[in-house]
Amino acid sequence: MQQDPKNPTSWVKTSPQYGYYKIPRKEVLGYGSIDFAMNLVFQCIALYISFFYTDIFGLQPGHVAIIFAVSRLWDAINDPMMGTICERLQPRQGKYWVYIRWGAIPFGLAAVMTYTTPNLSYGLKVAWALIGYNLLNMLYTFIIQPYISVATLMTNDQSERTRLQSFRMTLAQAGGVVCAIMLPELSAVLSNYMTLAQGYMVTTIIMAVIMVIILLWGSSQIIERIPPQPVVNGEKAGIRDVFHLLFRVGPVFVTFVLFLGVYTMSQVQSTMGAYYINYYAGRGDMLSWFSMIMMLFSVIGVPCVPFLTKYLHKKGTVMFGLAVAGLGCLLLYLMPTSAMTGMMISRAITGLGYGVLMGIVWSVITDPVEYADWKTGKRYTAIVMTLVGLGIKFSMIVGGSLPTAVLQATGYVAGQTQNDATMAAIRVMTTLLPLAAVVVAMLVYGLFYHLDEDKVRQIQAEIAVRNEKRAQSAVRS
Repeated sequence: MQQDPKNPTSWVKTSPQYGYYKIPRKEVLGYGSIDFAMNLVFQCIALYISFFYTDIFGLQPGHVAIIFAVSRLWDAINDPMMGTICERLQPRQGKYWVYIRWGAIPFGLAAVMTYTTPNLSYGLKVAWALIGYNLLNMLYTFIIQPYISVATLMTNDQSERTRLQSFRMTLAQAGGVVCAIMLPELSAVLSNYMTLAQGYMVTTIIMAVIMVIILLWGSSQIIERIPPQPVVNGEKAGIRDVFHLLFRVGPVFVTFVLFLGVYTMSQVQSTMGAYYINYYAGRGDMLSWFSMIMMLFSVIGVPCVPFLTKYLHKKGTVMFGLAVAGLGCLLLYLMPTSAMTGMMISRAITGLGYGVLMGIVWSVITDPVEYADWKTGKRYTAIVMTLVGLGIKFSMIVGGSLPTAVLQATGYVAGQTQNDATMAAIRVMTTLLPLAAVVVAMLVYGLFYHLDEDKVRQIQAEIAVRNEKRAQSAVRS
């Protein structure tokens, strides 16, 4: 008779230390499949939404920049609010995983709305895009923040967490590959029977349905083995805790900057990729391949992380990934307009570095949670994850609003031959802007991040002793 995986007697310990559990393969697959599903939609936004809004939906780049900026300003309020809600509530079914199930269908519907192009006046089109894009981002936060937080309740074993996150990011990048090819290619095929805009919508519907099915299955595989701290009325998380954790707990702020740099690099290259290949290289026929090559090589980079961390440790692996990604950006800048092979190789190098980063930064992110718990005595996992995740959202200001605003300022006209200023802007923003983001991340992380594996193990041991004393004190009282 098969044992129930949610029965504590079936859990395998990897160490006598508190919370050190082995994660079964099926659970690793279920957890990782969630990010595969999320990236079927998220990468549609990262890779193509700017180009979709300007060249298919017909919006002015300046108005697209405003939509992105407004969304990021709202994220600065919404994301910490979501993190606080996660910490204040204690759903009966589980602390974090249930949000994935609750948000799956609404997120799919919001994705379809974002890539739907109703026949409205120009002003109403802008309003439609603003509402749809913001709704999609809010629902993304509703799922992703609890999702990245739940890993801290699955196991305390750092090796298992690295394994979990590496597999998760391999599938996440694989989802990006599927999106990079499927959205433009299937939309183009469907445009033989409908408009291109309708083709984008139908393709998004297909991917949204697949996404919802996977989210519902994957969330059911997650087991929260480590009991969360009880929610005490007098100690519920509040807005003061948000600011305290960001500005008073050093590793949280440094990790925020790391995520800001990594995702700015990725977001800028994703946003500008369609413009770069269509106008600077003059090879619109290579759009899906130019987008896909970076995602494909990131899939190759992620599985290298366990090997790299064995010799370079976590911090060294982060620095290695940043260096490789930066090299790819620099090489792309040096490519002339006719060097398509060189462009693809440069993009592949960036993708390889990005894959290494995706495999390691999501393993690193749990360490500031342990440090914040040790430093403050409060385990506000979702708030820490939310604050670090804001680096991703703020990267979209640099990666989304800035490029589209510059295109507007230089006189960009959709579907037309671009002037010299616009061509130069497209080249610089696709290459040197992400390179600058990588350099800043390397400097800040290299100089100011001091949590290594031994320090984290020491912190976990001290937290376990502290929590045991608390439990004994509660029993006596």
